[in-house]
Amino acid sequence: MSNNKLLVLIGSGPGIGVATASLFASNGFNVALLSRSASRLESDAATIRSAAATPDIKIESLPCDASDAASLNSALEKVHATLGSPEVVIYNAARVGPSEFGQFTPEEMVQDYKLNSVGIYVAAMWALPYLAQIAEEGGKPGFFLSGSGIGWRPLPPFFSLCMQKAAQINFLQSFEYLAGPKGVHVARLDINGIVSPDDPETSPKVCAQQHWALYQQQKGQWDSVKQVGDMEAFAKKMGFP
Repeated sequence: MSNNKLLVLIGSGPGIGVATASLFASNGFNVALLSRSASRLESDAATIRSAAATPDIKIESLPCDASDAASLNSALEKVHATLGSPEVVIYNAARVGPSEFGQFTPEEMVQDYKLNSVGIYVAAMWALPYLAQIAEEGGKPGFFLSGSGIGWRPLPPFFSLCMQKAAQINFLQSFEYLAGPKGVHVARLDINGIVSPDDPETSPKVCAQQHWALYQQQKGQWDSVKQVGDMEAFAKKMGFP
């Protein structure tokens, strides 16, 4: 196996996922990308490969459904078998879309729960033993979430996603109690706005840089949360003063 450090990114996509993985690859990380769309994964992998620091950087893509615990766990086991233990795991999977009260079905809510709450739990269970071992070996292991201020400042038209982001905040606090003493940095990046290449506060590039900044932090100076954008200003812009 390669001696390069490994980033496992769950929920690849053309925005934050590709930008973050590209930044890590440009700094010498191998990258494992997990997402539902096999065709998009190949395109994402090609983009990330072009940003890699050296030709020996490995970029692997594994199709899986993060809302299906068995599918996600199987893909993660394949990652370990082919690329080894992760130094950093980033949970970036989410269904970003509206949920109209009274029209959004209970079944759709359950699906959001599986993707956001069960998925991050499966990822954390898989990752913790490997991250703890990396810490013992002198590495800088991290488990990070692409989160959002809607977890603490909900927007009613997106109530289902807001509920799940709140649940993820709660989960990470619990996970931090378990993983922190083992030397694992647990943190979230709250993205308080619409991710757009044209937004100077919440562009994919800015979000990627903040994920990298979390990784760069030394033990004893860890942040549990970083913010990009202004959630209160965004809520007011959306019509919710």
